Amino acid sequence: MASSSSVSVFDNYRFKTAFNEELYNTIVKNKKVIAECCIDLDEDEYPEVKEQISLRGWRRLAAPKQEISIELIHEFYANAIVIEEEIEEHGGHTFRSFVRGVPIDFSSENIRIVMRSNMEAQHWSIKGANPTKEAGTQPHF
Repeated sequence: MASSSSVSVFDNYRFKTAFNEELYNTIVKNKKVIAECCIDLDEDEYPEVKEQISLRGWRRLAAPKQEISIELIHEFYANAIVIEEEIEEHGGHTFRSFVRGVPIDFSSENIRIVMRSNMEAQHWSIKGANPTKEAGTQPHF
């Protein structure tokens, strides 16, 4: 007697689940990607804006890389969609995706770490506190 099993075949290097691959193929891969813009000011133009960018540690944010991979961006978004099994497994919504075998945590904490932002320190210093920062903190992936 032959048993019938429902095995879902999908590209598990590029996608978390067959659902994510189907989402990519039917919706996401056809979406337009708009590249980020950079702040391109002349040497003597708006010095106060340049100063604030520097003081806040936003140089990387103000001048993002201009070379992008549309296919990788589409894969990121297709895998960022959370299915119910993941919500149950993680006890709630997660901010995780998956690109080419690499899990990506895009929580606000990790975005701050990656962007090397000192926004949290600025927030606390306004209230008069002086939090200590761990040297060499790395993003959690």
